[in-house]
Parts: sequence; C-alpha cells; structure tokens
Amino acid sequence: MKPLSIKFNINTAMKKSIVTFVLAFIAFVAQAEKYTQKGDSLIVQFGNNTRLIIQAKDKEGIQSLRQYDLNKIVRDMGAALDSSSKETYIYINEQNGRKYLKDTVLVISRKDGEVKITINEPNQKSSDSKEDDVKSSENNKDDGTVTRSVTRRYKSPRNGFDVLVGLNTYAKNTPLSYQESDYDLLPWGSRFVSLTWVRGAAISRGKDASLGLDLGIDVSWYNMMFDGNNTVQKDTRAISFPLANATGDVHKSKLTSAYLNLSLMPTLAIHHGPISYLSVGMYGGYRLDSYTKVQEERKGRSERTHSNFHLNDFRYGIGAELGIRHFPDLFMQYDLGELYQTNKGPAVRMISFGIRL
Repeated sequence: MKPLSIKFNINTAMKKSIVTFVLAFIAFVAQAEKYTQKGDSLIVQFGNNTRLIIQAKDKEGIQSLRQYDLNKIVRDMGAALDSSSKETYIYINEQNGRKYLKDTVLVISRKDGEVKITINEPNQKSSDSKEDDVKSSENNKDDGTVTRSVTRRYKSPRNGFDVLVGLNTYAKNTPLSYQESDYDLLPWGSRFVSLTWVRGAAISRGKDASLGLDLGIDVSWYNMMFDGNNTVQKDTRAISFPLANATGDVHKSKLTSAYLNLSLMPTLAIHHGPISYLSVGMYGGYRLDSYTKVQEERKGRSERTHSNFHLNDFRYGIGAELGIRHFPDLFMQYDLGELYQTNKGPAVRMISFGIRL
C-alpha cells in the first residue's frame, strides 16, 4: 500500500457537526468514485461554515480512504477539540495510521499488576520501538495478521516507600537473676515503627501468580514501655531496673532502640482472590542509638538518658508479610538474636507485628 497522507483542517464549529459528518461519510464513501472523476480533491460542505477538504496526488489515493475507519478519526478529533480552542490538525500516514484501519482489532486485558495489549493488524513492516516500562512480543500468522502482545514488567506489590506501625513484645523471656515484673512491658504502650523502602526483581511470572525477590532497607524503632515504675540503668557488669520515682507513680518510662536494617524476602504475588501477596524472608540490622525516657507527670518534663544499656549492636531474624485486598497489609518480625548481651540482662527476644500503611 502506498503511503497516504490525510490532513484535516477543522474549526471549532466541527464540535456541533461530528454526528452529521459520520452520517454523511457513509454516502461519501459510496460516491467516492463519482467525485474523484472531477480531480484529485474532495470538498464536503456542512452548512455554511464548516468544510471537509481531502486532497491526494491521484484518484487512487482518495479511493484508498475506504480502508480507514473514519469513526475512529472523528472520535480522536472530537477529543482534541474538547481540550483546545485552536484549529486541530491530524496527520495520518502509513506508519501511524494503522490504528485507524478497519481490520485492526485492539484487545486490552487487565490483571493485577499486569496489562496485556494485543493488536491484530495487516501484516506489514513496522519500526521497532523501545519502551522502558513494557515488554513486547510479535507473532506473524498465516492469515496475514500481526499479533503484538505488550506486558508490563514485573513490579513487586511491596515496591516503594511504606510505613509499618504495630506493637512489640517479648517472644522469649528468661529472667535469669532478674524479677520478671521489673521489666514487664505495657502491651499497648510498646510500639514498633519502621520507615521502609523496597525494590523487587522478577524470578518467574505466571498467569495466576508471580514470584519475585525483594530487597529492602529501613529504619525501625523498638519502643519498650515498662508496665511498672521501673527504668533501666547500666553499670560496667550488667543492667538493672530500679524504680524511676520511689515517691510516686511514673506516667511514662520506656527504653527505645533504633536500628538500620536490610531485608531479603522472596515474594509471591497472587493475581486473583482476597490474598494479594505472601512474603517471607530474612532481615538484619545495626543499632543506631538507644535511650531511656522517664516522664513523671502527663505533659510534664521528661528526662532522657542515652547509652547502649548492654544491648546487642546487631539484630537479625525472620520476617513475613501478608497482603490482603481492600485491607491494610499485615507484617511480623521475629528476632532470632537476644535483645541484651549475654549475662548482662535478661535473656529476651523481641517480636513485632502490625500493619503496613
């Protein structure tokens, strides 16, 4: 097929005449042969103010309009006119005009995390295109059509920046020489917070599920609020849990420890059903800071003391996340290492759980 150029010059009155144009085009195509006998151009008059002018080098160029779907062209022109008050030009040639061919079929299917576009069109050469966010494949069929599939690259459901909020408590608690009541945690006051960034890579992709490997980096805080009036003190040999205020109740007493962590978690993305993904893996982190905070009265003055409190500098463990559609995702982190150094505090391990915002 010879390259074909069509140029439409339409003023804003065309907005009111699109429907009339579509109806008139049916009669126009039927009489194309009659018109082309007069020369190499066609003029279609709509009322007194609107004209459609079609020019071609020869009669065959005008007759080739029959293979195009002008309904599609008119819809595109209407959308362009709605977005601008200026005159609209649409340039169509053999390369970019394929979407207007009558025998072109465009099928779009959407699944969770994936969009597939299939284009059936007349078999012809086309220039290669490179896109950063899609992967395409092309198959030639015996019936003269080209099927082109476009699929978005894998994207982990955990990708990006998130905030994890929840609670932390002791998963293992061996008092050793300590009184357990001296360092018990207040359940709803002991909170866990994490600022997380995750990037995933695809391992395999399937129709119903995809498997990826997620690498994450985060900063997290253990806020261990004591149930009693105790606080934490450190000497050269070990820590102790003396009363923060021997004369009265303490409004708030807690030990806070901050960590920088890395995680590596295989993630199974599920494309259908109430569960969107399941992720299980390992994490490890280094302690950035730790301090105690004692507040004797509500909205009163608080006192902070920074120290390592014989805490282990490294933490590591097993993490898991469960994605639920139309509901916040759930997370859990279980430390395999103990919170305090050996024989310098009670033998406790931490567990954290909550939701991903």
